[in-house]
Amino acid sequence: MARLDFDPKNLAADLGASVTMALVAVPDAIASAILAGVNPTYGFNALIVGTPIGSLFTSSQYMNIGSTAAMMLAVGGVMANFSGDDVLTALITLTVLIGLFQLLLGIFKLGVFTRFISNAVMIGFFTGVATVLILGQLGDLTGYSSGYSNKVAQAVDLLLHPGSIDVPTLVTGLATIGIIILLSRTKLRNYALAIGLLLATVAVLLLGLDSVALVGDSYKITAAIPTPALPSLSMVGKLLMPAIAVGLLGLIQAAGISQNVPNPDGEYPDPSGDFVGQGVANVASGFFKGLPLGGSLGGTSIMLSAGAKSRWANVFMGLFVAVFVIFFGDQVENVAVPAIAAVLIVAGFQTFKFEEIGDIWDVSTSSRLVMLVTFLATLTLEIQEAVFVGVVLSILDFVYTATQDVQVVALEEERDGVFVERPCPETLSDNSVTVLFTWGAMFFASVRTMEDLLPDADEAQRAMVILRLHGRSHIGSTFIQILERYAGRLQANGGKLMLSGVSQNVWEQLDRTETFETIPQEDVFLAEELLGGSTTKAMAAAEDWLAQSPNPETGVQHDSE
Repeated sequence: MARLDFDPKNLAADLGASVTMALVAVPDAIASAILAGVNPTYGFNALIVGTPIGSLFTSSQYMNIGSTAAMMLAVGGVMANFSGDDVLTALITLTVLIGLFQLLLGIFKLGVFTRFISNAVMIGFFTGVATVLILGQLGDLTGYSSGYSNKVAQAVDLLLHPGSIDVPTLVTGLATIGIIILLSRTKLRNYALAIGLLLATVAVLLLGLDSVALVGDSYKITAAIPTPALPSLSMVGKLLMPAIAVGLLGLIQAAGISQNVPNPDGEYPDPSGDFVGQGVANVASGFFKGLPLGGSLGGTSIMLSAGAKSRWANVFMGLFVAVFVIFFGDQVENVAVPAIAAVLIVAGFQTFKFEEIGDIWDVSTSSRLVMLVTFLATLTLEIQEAVFVGVVLSILDFVYTATQDVQVVALEEERDGVFVERPCPETLSDNSVTVLFTWGAMFFASVRTMEDLLPDADEAQRAMVILRLHGRSHIGSTFIQILERYAGRLQANGGKLMLSGVSQNVWEQLDRTETFETIPQEDVFLAEELLGGSTTKAMAAAEDWLAQSPNPETGVQHDSE
């Protein structure tokens, strides 16, 4: 396969980048699994199997397929509905379903639909995810266990019970945050999370801080290479919709990589191809008891900064993680839980994009409202439900914006074939020729806005209106209905509606819908290569018609002068 294009000259650089990424990915896998409410072993399984296999199929050479905080929060919400042995079976089934959904979208080239998720929705959603992520770690950071399920409620409950905070636990977490922040300002910034986690854990063990929770208190870690397992067909019905939501979330995140990180040849990856890669990664991860994976912008950035030259850096990373698991996997049980909480809190703060939040706030009231609603939905609803709210808001925002972004202008011929724009008149004049041109998307909602902007035709006698349709390859039934209605109003007072700049496809639509019975074919002018050519001909025909047609009030021909 051409995609595998292994080049020996990139080997040294890719191996170096893969070691760096493995050191970052190991603590991230532990934190992600705990965030999802499952055994950290499943995070390792995903990196060992899903990441390298999926990386061979992505359109992007550099995309790191890993666990993301937003996806893990969503997975955690789903896993909360299961207990005992059903947790692992549900995780396997969910991950495989996510992969199949993503794979189907990629195969059918549906990556283009990620463009319909507005930036306001994206920023509102990820700001909400970061906030939920931070609030959700306060319990592990302080040692206080709240009885509430909602993360905001948990944070409020913590504030109301400051006396229940375990001081050694809090000090461990805050010290980890301090170490990470300090190291992030040095050349060791790529390893800050791993070093912070390691130092805090060693300190807890050496100081004998028995009140500080360890991973082993909740999970048994097995140092072994992943083994295959099958999903449960009986769980498909219950997990299908959550799988679609989580899968869509992963694809939306990954689309930022496809659109912003070019391949070595300078070309940008195909989002649908990246969908395929993520789908393959999740199917493989699921069958080997792994967490769901998605395109990680943070992981991709680390890979690039570490000097990765090709997709093989991600493949090699999986091998290095496997080596770690074999030799040190059982030591993960000794990792301090507040240190993991600290890692996730830092990751949450790094997700905030304050500059983009400010830009959206300043753009328009509608964008501001969409961002706020998405943010609040993410705080109050399950993550997968907030994803669907965001998709609906994106569609509504597009429809509303497109409806408002409609203009009707008058065109006046300044000299032969050269037109200038003028404000659209509110009313038409008797025995006049008015050329109109519309700006904006002409679907059913915005067409009704356009109708309100057209000049009043109820009083003017023998008024001629030429509507220029240049650049429109398709018009909807609502547009056609409004054309016929406006033509009828003009005809009622002896006038006409003419169309210019009409494409062949629009002509055929007018023919199929019998619009020519209202607007005769001789009054419809096909677009020409010469810009404005059909409109010039339509104006000449309109003026000739005015000059030759009898005035209905006098019964004599009208003098065009």
